Amino acid sequence: MAIVVSADTFGAHLRFQNGDVEGVRSALGRAEVSVIEVQQSMHDLRVAIGDAEEEEE
Repeated sequence: MAIVVSADTFGAHLRFQNGDVEGVRSALGRAEVSVIEVQQSMHDLRVAIGDAEEEEE
């Protein structure tokens, strides 16, 4: 997932250089989703090893 974040962020940068605002928005949206997934996975691992408590919804 972290690799996807890097690729999407770089893609956003390239689209910005080309003036493609909608492409930038799209690439940043994908990158944000990947960042959220990485953070959720890290939290799940912390819960599994007892370093964090499970969140209540």
